[in-house]
Amino acid sequence: MLFDKDGWIYPGNRSNDIHLISEYEINQLLFLADEDDAWSGRVREEVKFKMQNPSLSASNFLLDEFRIMNTAGTMIHFPYGDRIITFNSKRHFYRGENQIFSGSLPSLNRKLIGKNKREQELHRAVANLRIFHFRNFIWNINVVPFWHAKLSDVNYKALAQHYGFDTHLMDLTNDFRVALFFATCKYIPKTDSYVPLTNSIINAKEENKYGVIYHSPNWRIDYISPGGSIQWHSQHMADVRDRPYSLDSGDLDGMAFQIGYQPLMRCHHQSGYIFPMRKDHPIQADNRFEVLHFKQSPELSQRVFEMMDGGKKVFPYEGISEAKSILEQIKNATVFSEDDIEYVYNFEEVNKVIFPTIENFKNALTNMYYNNEKIIIQKGEIVYPISQDVLNSINEKYDNIDLFAVIGGMIHQKPEDKRYLEQRCIDIYGKLF
Repeated sequence: MLFDKDGWIYPGNRSNDIHLISEYEINQLLFLADEDDAWSGRVREEVKFKMQNPSLSASNFLLDEFRIMNTAGTMIHFPYGDRIITFNSKRHFYRGENQIFSGSLPSLNRKLIGKNKREQELHRAVANLRIFHFRNFIWNINVVPFWHAKLSDVNYKALAQHYGFDTHLMDLTNDFRVALFFATCKYIPKTDSYVPLTNSIINAKEENKYGVIYHSPNWRIDYISPGGSIQWHSQHMADVRDRPYSLDSGDLDGMAFQIGYQPLMRCHHQSGYIFPMRKDHPIQADNRFEVLHFKQSPELSQRVFEMMDGGKKVFPYEGISEAKSILEQIKNATVFSEDDIEYVYNFEEVNKVIFPTIENFKNALTNMYYNNEKIIIQKGEIVYPISQDVLNSINEKYDNIDLFAVIGGMIHQKPEDKRYLEQRCIDIYGKLF
């Protein structure tokens, strides 16, 4: 099994084509994943050499810029406003699912099925209110404000997605091994961990008997690939905006955005990308993805589970895990403050035709039920108590991490990025350090 010159496994692929692959072919894809690692490593070393030798003339300025953007340790800007620090880009994207679904959609999209436009707006708002609480809660962890002040922005929505909150974001990865893990192992919510598949799980229903891998060449959908970036900007060059696009707007649908390094570690351990999907078009209908099916077996599942160190390589135990009960409270929150409502109304793409004023929006929320719970709006801030002992324990796990080493020992940022971070440091801590 090889990729053609354009990065496809099956040239001439159609989105409804399903390709059954064997375990032998899975092994070939694992070998190609090692090759992709080596390729991205060589690109990074070439970029480092050029950065350390600025007198060398650029062979192609635009190409060199894209090579830098795709190299670990580079600060880049996305149209939704965030500046992130990259991990190494690779040449392929994957998504793994451990059973056959008729239509693969983000978690929030699935919950909006069957609801009218007004109901969808309110349920979307509740999801974003909960993410806003998540954002406020994790600010208590020392590494989060420090990261904001010294390294980059924090993508709270992507983080929330990786810790079980409902969003319009689909997860992708540039590492076949990560996708294969999710395609061959089962998530256990109670323990927030994965286990290998057993015969009883595989044979419980027909759709469990096959795992699924979706594949697309990087150039086809990655925002920071030359093709992806040029395509997106050409489609939006006439847009006149006074603020960044929202991940919920629909304007970013169909592009993959690297999550980059983040203060909580799960995203980059999974080489994670977000793929916004505000519109209800399942990934199966997107002909930029090839669909690979393979037969599940306990033996394959156990082998992949062990290869990924019992899941630790993609699902590392983190300090935030000690606050799991609080995160569960936030995921099910139905009490919000007036400030929360104002933030979501102004910044999370609430439909102003359906809710022309914030008062219309508040009244609609307080007259709805979410999973049989009435929505309550109060004046004061919503606080999720955490004991000082637990908070200290969480902080200890992050405070001792060498963040510079985590991001690969190199940061490439432009002067305006440096000034931006200096101002953030002053805003957060009142001084530069």
